[in-house]
Amino acid sequence: MAKRKSRSRQFKRSARVIDMDEARQERLEKREAAQAEDMREQTASDERKLKRKRAVRKKQSRRRLLVVAAVVFLVVILCMSVVNIFQLKAEEREALKKQEQLKAKQEQMEEELKDIDSEENIEDLAREKLKLTKPGETIYIPDNEKDDDQAQEDEG
Repeated sequence: MAKRKSRSRQFKRSARVIDMDEARQERLEKREAAQAEDMREQTASDERKLKRKRAVRKKQSRRRLLVVAAVVFLVVILCMSVVNIFQLKAEEREALKKQEQLKAKQEQMEEELKDIDSEENIEDLAREKLKLTKPGETIYIPDNEKDDDQAQEDEG
């Protein structure tokens, strides 16, 4: 009640006439101003929310990009490793083939070495290469062999 009396006193002191339409209009303007302020706050709040959402999306897209890049990097490394393994296996097969060939050649040379030390081989080499004979043997050279020997000497 005290408030009502104070208002009445205030109006009595002001000596002003209150127009009801004007008062309603002022109250309406105040309400509209308050609603506009609320709308501005709401819009600002919505903008902040939108900015946060955009920031979160941007972070998520960066993370996704980073994860995709890491996965691609790992796949590339894996592919390179697989290719390297295949190349090494091919080199290993080639080395094994070469080793087998060298072993075969070594066995062949060992056989030849055994044959070279035999007396029969030494005798055959001495007769063919050095034209040596045993005591009491005579070497007969056919005519066409003479011609071949002379042709070789003429060419050389």
